[in-house]
This record gives sequence, structure tokens and C-alpha cells, in this order.
Amino acid sequence: MKEGNLFSLWFDPWFMGASIVDKFGMAVIQDSSIHRDAKISSVINEGRWNWPRNSRDLIQISYFTVDLPIQTGSDMIHWMKKGYTFSLHEAWRAFIPHSPIVSWSKVVWFPRRIPKHSFCLWLTFRDGHKTLDKLHSWGVVQATSCAFRCGQEESIDHLFFASPFTATIWNHFLAKCGFGRSCGGWAVESEWCIQRLQGNSFKSWITKLTLATVMYHCWIKRNNRLFQNSFHNCDSLIQSVVLDIEGKRHSGG
Repeated sequence: MKEGNLFSLWFDPWFMGASIVDKFGMAVIQDSSIHRDAKISSVINEGRWNWPRNSRDLIQISYFTVDLPIQTGSDMIHWMKKGYTFSLHEAWRAFIPHSPIVSWSKVVWFPRRIPKHSFCLWLTFRDGHKTLDKLHSWGVVQATSCAFRCGQEESIDHLFFASPFTATIWNHFLAKCGFGRSCGGWAVESEWCIQRLQGNSFKSWITKLTLATVMYHCWIKRNNRLFQNSFHNCDSLIQSVVLDIEGKRHSGG
């Protein structure tokens, strides 16, 4: 404790991590006959604590502060450690638990993304979609055949993009983005995205935007087939993707 010339005696949190008013209530001010605007220095005399002892609460405060050392010099608040200053960033890091940054974070969360599309992509990286293979293992459904009628079991890896239907869509846009390759399943595509789409160039941005948009619309079309018996061909899905990408490119946001 410094000499206490700046901090409020009653309202600053210097007493055992809280203010005296928080600990003992407003009545302690009246009991002490010390003004409510007083500083801590008002109860320090010749380098020693000098509390009035007019109530049980004040006697208790006097008891707890007797061993609190008083140093000469100006008041100073340290954050976390001596010499550290407070910042919102450090406060956030101190109070909110943080997990290690995953290798795919910049593929999902990038500037000028479409939030609902990025959320769908995030779910895919987290293996969070309730695909038919999962639902079958939980006893929810009996059939696991891909909704796009390729005859194979639906899984994350198959749906994005080992299925011939979704592979056609992603291969189309890979070529549009300037990549001369054919896609595989999600295990292959996710690793390729992590390796190739980390930068901030226009090509990287448009490819990440396209990836998230393709995956979003493939998932929506899959759900429409399963739950609404609504079928759309590749050209229709490609057009939906193009409309979203062009809208984002020209929105400036």
C-alpha cells in the first residue's frame, strides 16, 4: 500500500480485493465520522494506520490492515504483476479461457466472409454435421444412403466432396478459381485448404468464400432432398453459389 493520496478510502477496491463499502456497507462511513470522499491517506498518520474504533466493523478493519505495509510514494495500480498496466486485451485473456488456434481457423474466419456460410464450414471442420452415418450409429435412422443417390453411405468425407454430385460442383468452382485439380473427400480437401488458403490475396479470399458457399448450398440441398423431397440439378446449385459470391463481391462489406 502506498501513501493513499489518490484512492478512495471507502469506494476503491483496495481492501482485500474489494472496497470497504462492499465489505461492510455504507453504515461504516457514518460510524467512522470520516467524510465519504476521504482518501486512504486520511487513516494514515506518520506512516502508521490510524483507524477510528467506533464500531465492531471499524475494529475489524483496523485488525485486518495492521499488517498491511505502508510505503512512501504515489499510489499505483498494477495489473496481474508489478509493473504491468491494464489493457482490455489482457483482461480478456485473463478471464476468458482460450484454446490453441487450430490450423484451419483462417480458412473459416476471414475478412468479408458470409457468416452463415462460414458457420457451416466451421461445423464441417469440427465434424459437427449430423450426417446419416452418425444418425444411424445413434439409432435415429435406418438408411444411410447418400441423398444425392450415388449409392454410397453418407458421411462428412463422402458428402464433401467424394459424392459425384457435390464433386461436380466443387470441381467446377476450383477451375473457376484457377486450380487445376480434381477434388477428393473431405479428408483430402480439408488438408489442401489448410495448405493453400492461408493467405490474404484475392485468389485466396475468393476461394475461401467459394468453398464456404459451396458447402453451405450442398448441405441445404441435401436437407431439401431428405426432408422436403425437393430435387435440384447441378446447374441450379451452381447458380445459387454464383449469386451469393457475386453479391458478396459487389457489396463491399
